[in-house]
Amino acid sequence: MYTGTNKTALKSQQRILDALLSLIHEEKYEDITIKNICKKANISRQRFYFLFDSKEEIVIYYLNQFFVELAQYINDKKIISLYDLIFSYFTAIDNNENIKNFMRINTIMPIFINVLLGFLDNIHILKTNKSMEQRDLYANRFLSSGLNSIFLYWIENHKEIPLNELTDIIENILRGNFFK
Repeated sequence: MYTGTNKTALKSQQRILDALLSLIHEEKYEDITIKNICKKANISRQRFYFLFDSKEEIVIYYLNQFFVELAQYINDKKIISLYDLIFSYFTAIDNNENIKNFMRINTIMPIFINVLLGFLDNIHILKTNKSMEQRDLYANRFLSSGLNSIFLYWIENHKEIPLNELTDIIENILRGNFFK
């Protein structure tokens, strides 16, 4: 994936992303081809492969943008409580239709979880000023899968409880209070 600062390349990356996001509303993710993305973005396949190696890299590019913005928000607001971290995460996802669409695509969920792991690692370092230990890595994997699974369940059940209640449940689980 292109990571430089060339303005033309960055604009092309954005056009490719916009094309993919548009196509997802028209057809299944699995049926979208690089050729379709290039046509929609009005760029050549050669240009596409200069910027991205695959369709999945476009998703990673988008998810990275999302999580960088979320980390910046958490850092700017000086959010440190477990409740506020969880609530901020769920609110950000709930307010982003593209992220919710990506979460529902089975082939993207492993990508989503991996990018979320990087975000959790980053938040850990920002909030503790300590490097990750082995136990932290296990905890983040648990959190990544669990948070996404719970969020999807909440969406599938038409948000039957308010987000603050959902956050309370998760906080109580993580604090060991739920199964007492």
